[in-house]
Formats: sequence, structure tokens, C-alpha cells
Amino acid sequence: MVKNPGAGFLLARIALQNLGRREARTLLLVAAVAICSAAVFTGAVLMRSIESSMTVGFTRLGADMLVVPAPALTNITAALLTAEPTDFTLDDAVLKRLTATKGVERAAPQLVFRTNASGYGGRGDMVDVIAFDPARDITIQPWLEERLGRPVRKGDVIVGGRRDETLGALLTLFGWPLTVYGKLGKTGVGTHERALFVTFETLGDMRVTMQEVCGAKAPLEPNKLSGVLLELAPGATTQQVRFAILANFPGLKVVSGESMLTSIRQGLGALLSGALALMAIMFMSAALMLSVLFSAIIAERKRELGLLRAIGARRGQIVGMLMVEAALATAVGGALGVALGLLLMRIYEHSLVYHLDRMGIPFVWLGAAGTAAIAALCVVLTTLVGALGALTPAWRASRLEPYDLIRSEG
Repeated sequence: MVKNPGAGFLLARIALQNLGRREARTLLLVAAVAICSAAVFTGAVLMRSIESSMTVGFTRLGADMLVVPAPALTNITAALLTAEPTDFTLDDAVLKRLTATKGVERAAPQLVFRTNASGYGGRGDMVDVIAFDPARDITIQPWLEERLGRPVRKGDVIVGGRRDETLGALLTLFGWPLTVYGKLGKTGVGTHERALFVTFETLGDMRVTMQEVCGAKAPLEPNKLSGVLLELAPGATTQQVRFAILANFPGLKVVSGESMLTSIRQGLGALLSGALALMAIMFMSAALMLSVLFSAIIAERKRELGLLRAIGARRGQIVGMLMVEAALATAVGGALGVALGLLLMRIYEHSLVYHLDRMGIPFVWLGAAGTAAIAALCVVLTTLVGALGALTPAWRASRLEPYDLIRSEG
């Protein structure tokens, strides 16, 4: 048998027969692995989904702080921190310095201009035109409820939640035709409810026309901003950043949002990292449990292993057979665990997620590709854990002489 090239295939068949012959033990092993795999798979998908939902939810909370000229008005609500239309401005050169301030994660510039001479709708309506930078924005795009299937670009306009324009329609502003790119949800903030949002590039194209129509207004001068919205870095506090800005930027006013929400946003990121670490510990515990379990299983099969050694099976073949048994059982358990996890998530979707959706709280499920990747990873890891869990006890058993194995009481 030692020189038989079909020995490996024969031992693989024996491994399958052993699993089928001991049905109760195999089912218990598969069930234990399935429960562990389901817990890890469901936990990983939910953690990634919660992380995505947090990203959407917390970006909707807007900025942590707002920097404006000292005399400017501001609007603070539980949902959003925004600048109000004013003739007081600041130079855009301040943006780079604010971004470099210790504790600042992102800085988003805005320019707000209120006018009734835009020609919007042909009715002379009062309208707020707000210019923003899509790459830096933290208060406008997160509130988009409808949008075209492409990134926002020059010549586009985003309408507030109480405007009636439809996507793709042309809107004339100061004689310039603009494409309605998206529409915001209801924010409860008057400025955002009635505003028209354009990029700084679009405003630059319209500036000369706006100056001809509205006159020499301060917000229409080149390189001017109404305010800069700040998002704080993890661990930074509003007090620290406020002090740094007031000490280095005379003539500016710093307005803080809800400090509790800022702390929650920063703390939940660390909480998610801790949850992922706990899942890794759970997987390591499962590997240890499987190793102990396979030690007991192999101990009761020593006579069988001794007979195989006596008729010519090599030590490596014995170890391989036992590892194949473990890998097959844990692979099946891992796959069943993924199926069980999908069922649990379906139940979760029809219960808690349904109620969250009715309350307007977004829950963003991980995409199909990401879910499939986690499922495959769980099956592969459970298979590897099973094989590695059986490796040490199998190697120890294979080191014994056939006589010692056969006369063992298990």
C-alpha cells in the first residue's frame, strides 16, 4: 500500500466513510461549526452594514464646527450647522490654513448669496444660491434623496427639499441654463429647504452676469467664502479646535454643533473596531475548541489508526486522512452557517430594519459582492480552522507505533 499511487485517494474515501459511519458525531461537529460560522458571518455583515449606515447617518449630521466672519449670522439645528446669507465674507486663502489646524479632519467651504433678481422661475422669487465644493462637501450631498446616475459636475444644480423641479430638467438662473442634478430631502433648515446649490466652478462662470444683475456685492467678489464647515478628527474636541482657531485667526467666529453627537460619531468608530476584534477572538476560540474536540475524536480512534499503520499506511497519509475529515466536516458546517446567517439577516431585515426605515433612519446593507466575499471567507476560514485543529492531535497519533495504537484503550 505504501507504493500504491491510489493510496491517497483510498484514504480520502476512508475519510468520507468515517464521517458517514459516525453520523451523530459528524452532525454535532457540523452543527457546532455552523453556529460559530453563522455568528461570525452575520456579525461581519452586520458590522459592515452598520458602518455604512453610520457613514450615511453621521454625514447627515453635518459639520462639527462652522467658521464665519465675526459679524455673520449662523443657523444651528439638531440636524445641521449652516451659514446664513450675509454680506460678510472671508478670503478663501483661509481654507488651507484651517485644514492644517490640528484636530481638523475635513474643511468644506461654502458661499451663500440671497437674491430676488436671479430670474428663477420668471417670477422674481427670493432664492438662496449656495456654492460648494463636491470633493470637500459634508452637508449637502449626504442629504440627496434623488440624483442622476453620475457625479455632480459644472453646469449642474441641486435643489432644496421644497423645490418642485424634476431630475434632468433645465433650470434658468441668471440667464444660465442649469441641469437639475438632484434634490435634497427635508432637512428642517430653511436655507437648505429653499436653496439652489451649484459648484464653485458653476458660480465662477455665472459671476460676471450675477454682478451685472445684482451689483457689486461682497459675496460675488472672486475668492470669497461665506464660511467653512469643519469635521473634527477622531479624538479631537471642539474646545481644543475652537481655541486653536480663535488664537490664530483674528476676526473669525467659531460656532460648534452638538458636542454630544460629535463624541458619539468619534466613539462609535472605536466601538466597531472593538467589535471586529471580538469576532476575531471568537474565531480563535472556535479553533481552540475544534482542536480539543478533534483530540478527543482521534483518541477514541487509535485502534483504527493502528490497523491502518499496520497494513502500510504512512504517517503522512494518516495525518492527511484526519485533516481531510476535519476539513470536509468544517467546510460543510461553514456553508450551513452562512445559509443560517442569511436567514437570520432576512429575519432582521423584516423586523428591526423595517421599523428603522419607517422612522426615516437609514440602514444600508452591505452589497451583494461584499456579502459574497465575507461568505466565501467564512467557509475558507472554517475549513482551514478545522484542518489545522486536527493537525496537532493527528500528528501526535501518527508518531505512535502501530502496536501502541492497537492496544490503546482510546
